[in-house]
Amino acid sequence: MSQTSEPTSPRWLLVAIGFCVLWVLLLWVFGPGSSAPRLNGGGGGLPADFAWKMIDLQNRPASLEAYRGKTVFLNIWATWCPPCVGEMPSIARLAEEPRLRDRGIAFVCVSVDDTNDIVRQFLEGRSWKMDFFRSQDLPSVFQTAGIPATFIIGPDGRIAASEVGSANWDGPETIALLEKLSAGGTRPPDRKTD
Repeated sequence: MSQTSEPTSPRWLLVAIGFCVLWVLLLWVFGPGSSAPRLNGGGGGLPADFAWKMIDLQNRPASLEAYRGKTVFLNIWATWCPPCVGEMPSIARLAEEPRLRDRGIAFVCVSVDDTNDIVRQFLEGRSWKMDFFRSQDLPSVFQTAGIPATFIIGPDGRIAASEVGSANWDGPETIALLEKLSAGGTRPPDRKTD
């Protein structure tokens, strides 16, 4: 008794190729690439919501109130979001920037993932100098059409700049803005036009 097999359908190959093409397009459109953030004062000077309740990665209650009076780099992200994951190393490098190290700037990353376990697994083996929290209830002032979303809050408690979408955060424009805010300034630096 011999078994004859039918030729394997190339359907699986087409699905795999389609998935790869879609992934490349997503990275090309939404990935961090080499773009610097616009830092256009998109926060409109609105007051940040320091009453925002979050939880830390050990499931303890936390709030943004702990950062009142500081310059805060606030990033809203998720582990399932390729652009969020793509920009995270540049945020980590920014948090390690020697010019910013002793200025009391807080780097706060709030995940909108479903569980802390997912976030902890993602962070395993990484020694990033940012504070990580989780929340699925965003205050209206931090709600956007998408993630990643970044808000830079001045010591006066107002949003000095915001950016929706991924960017390379460790560039000179961001460093200059954080230096200026931590020294008491409230406006983002003027952006050069090309």
